[in-house]
Amino acid sequence: ATAMLRAQPCHHVARHARAPPPPPPLMVRSSSYAASSSTAGVGVVRQQRSTRTRVKSKSVDDVEREVVRRRAVLMTMTRALAAVYVAQRVPGAAFALTSDDTDDDASQEAIEAQMRAVMERQSGEQVFVKQVGLQSNATDGVKACAFEISNLWRVGEATTNDLNTEWGEIIDPVNGEAARGALVFATPNFGAKSIVDLGKPEDISVAKVLGLDGDDFYRRADMLGAAKRVDKNNQVYYDWELIASPPSASCSSAIGCLYPEHIFLISASVLDGVLYVLSIDATPANWRTTGSSMKKMRNSFEVGIAAPSSDGA
Repeated sequence: ATAMLRAQPCHHVARHARAPPPPPPLMVRSSSYAASSSTAGVGVVRQQRSTRTRVKSKSVDDVEREVVRRRAVLMTMTRALAAVYVAQRVPGAAFALTSDDTDDDASQEAIEAQMRAVMERQSGEQVFVKQVGLQSNATDGVKACAFEISNLWRVGEATTNDLNTEWGEIIDPVNGEAARGALVFATPNFGAKSIVDLGKPEDISVAKVLGLDGDDFYRRADMLGAAKRVDKNNQVYYDWELIASPPSASCSSAIGCLYPEHIFLISASVLDGVLYVLSIDATPANWRTTGSSMKKMRNSFEVGIAAPSSDGA
């Protein structure tokens, strides 16, 4: 009996030990819930991304439409401004601006062609035109001379009388009047074979030596600069800048006479015993903006060029 009692608990414990514990239902439900929640979250994210994509696509379309609209407005404004600009710079140029789409290409091509022509003229590669003065004269040994000026600038009509040629005012299309005029004259039998025979350019009394002292402005002018120049034919030139204040009698005060009234750019050379002089009467008010161009004009002066003689031969 004692053995049976001792064996029963052991048998009971062994039977219960062999029975597997039931799986916890709570864990199964939790996993299922997590899986369903994850699937639902992915769906929400996909929906949000799709919504953002549609919004983004709509924004891009709006931007593109706005860009096209602004380009059209800018094109219309550009065409109008180009028409005005070219009409002012190119005589006789005009544009038939129309809103008809069929004429847009032709109008744009015309505008671009005209603008290219203007830009070529306005670029640093513009043409410089010779302004010829005097005429060949076998009796006095005088030959023609010339200086160059940009084709964009306007020069007053030239008048030739015997041994001098005079031009009217010179206009810079951007800055206005650049010079009141230009003068070229010749002095035969000058008495020197070369301009260097007169000495250094800075030591010369310009007005007296060149025969300009009959004008009070030249006679009272102060030398601003002097230089020697040699052209491609080894012809020597002297170049000067003179600055002249108003006469004392015309000044209301001593301070008023300190302001210049004339800036003379002068170039001179002697060829075959004939003195040639170019004098450009620059405008002081525009000297800061046009001075460089005026000096280039003065430095282009050359003597002894080929030109028709006075008898038309």
